[in-house]
Formats: sequence, structure tokens, C-alpha cells
Amino acid sequence: MREPAGTLFEFATDAPGFTIDEPVEELGGKFLFVPPGNEEKADAIRVRMPQFALPGEERVIYRDLPFIHRIHQPEDADGSTLVLLHGTGGNENDLMPFARKVAPRATLLGVRGRSTEEGIQRWFRRFDLKRFDQADIRFEAEAFQAFVEGAVAAYGIDPGRTAFIGNSNGANLLAAFMRLHPHVVRTAILLRGQEVLEEQPEGGADLSDASVLLMKGASDPFGDEAGTLEKVLREDGAALAVSTVAAGHALIDEDIRIASDWLRDKI
Repeated sequence: MREPAGTLFEFATDAPGFTIDEPVEELGGKFLFVPPGNEEKADAIRVRMPQFALPGEERVIYRDLPFIHRIHQPEDADGSTLVLLHGTGGNENDLMPFARKVAPRATLLGVRGRSTEEGIQRWFRRFDLKRFDQADIRFEAEAFQAFVEGAVAAYGIDPGRTAFIGNSNGANLLAAFMRLHPHVVRTAILLRGQEVLEEQPEGGADLSDASVLLMKGASDPFGDEAGTLEKVLREDGAALAVSTVAAGHALIDEDIRIASDWLRDKI
């Protein structure tokens, strides 16, 4: 692939390299060359790649916000935005292939968690599989509020047409954030989420203006706490839809279908 400014990217570089499938004079003519056997991954690869613009063309000017992030804009963007919070060990690109299938015309804003555990990216510290650093959850939630406010101002995001998607650890932070800072997130998809707050906000949280889809895996080994999260979200007034798919902790195509159907009339 040759980007508009002339830089040539290649997915595979084993000899004979660039000229394995194109003569020199045609190098970069294809947007993306995918080696045989990887055709089904082409769309996922494409949405993870950086976007470029020639001088004078509209481009994203990234701002210095509390979290590392990346934006992917479709050619026919419809004004909606999906904010993506990855799972443990992921990064800001991880959910982009999933989100692009859920909402093909949405602008994607992938965000990277700031906590690390033995070099693995997370959204907050944990002490073991079921005990989490409560102070760190609140600290990162506060920072995420500042990030959302900054992103809305910097990138012209319409809060009324914005949904948040969190997977695993990202879903856990998102669910906690919604209760610690209500009225910021109005539409959320929680994939394989669980309850991580040991103490609820004093007086409870007002989620009466929030619509939430909680996606559970029938054989998810971490799914025990999903029932607790479901109960708390209902008690706090969220318009909650719950769906269970025949899967474990990993996401499957059925997650995409259900999330897309649910989101269609929300943003």
C-alpha cells in the first residue's frame, strides 16, 4: 500500500519483497495487498492501519489528552462516534475491527488504558483476579472524565450521538465510571463485564438517562460477577438489556450482530 504522501507499506517483506506480486513501476498501486490465506483478515487489518491525508486535505489533528488514543474515520461518516475501551493486554486498536462491523459509518475513538501489570496494559490495578485497587479505579475514572470532556471539545464529538464500548477490563472501568460520574455516558455496550466497585457511590448513582447492553458469555470463567453488575445497573435506573451468547470470555460474531441490532436506533 502506498499512502497519499508516497510512503510505501508492505504487510510481508520476505524475499523477493516488494516485487513479489507487482512490477516496480506499479508498486503502491493497490491500497492493501494481503498475502494468500489472510483474505478474511483484510478488513480488520485495514481499520487498524493509520490514516493519511495529503497537504491541504482534512485530517485529524491529535490533541494532548490524558489517555493515548487513535481515531479512525470512515469515508461516509454519519456523525456518530464509538469510544472503545480494550480488554486486558490490549491497546487502542483492539476493538476497531469489532466496532467497524457494529457501526460501519461511525467514527471510532480507540483509547489505551494507562495501568500496566508486568508490561500488560490495563485500566486500573488489581491485587488478584477478584480484588481490585479501589483508589486506582476512582483515580482513572476521574482522568477518563477529563479525557471525554477534552475529546468532545477537541474533535467536535456530538455527545448525543456517542456510544461507549468496553471489553473485559475496559467494560469494568466503563461500568464503574458510569456510576462514579453519571450523565457522561448515555449509551454503553459492556462486553464480558463484571462488578469491580466494593462500595457503591453514596446515595447510589442516577443512570436514568443511560441505555446499557450487557453481553455475557455462557461459559465465561469470569462471569460470576456479571450478575452483580446487572443488579446494580438496574437498581441505579439504567435502561438495561442483557444478552448471553454461546461463548466464553472471548468475543464471537454473535456479539457483533446483537450489539449492532441494539445500537442501531440509539445513536
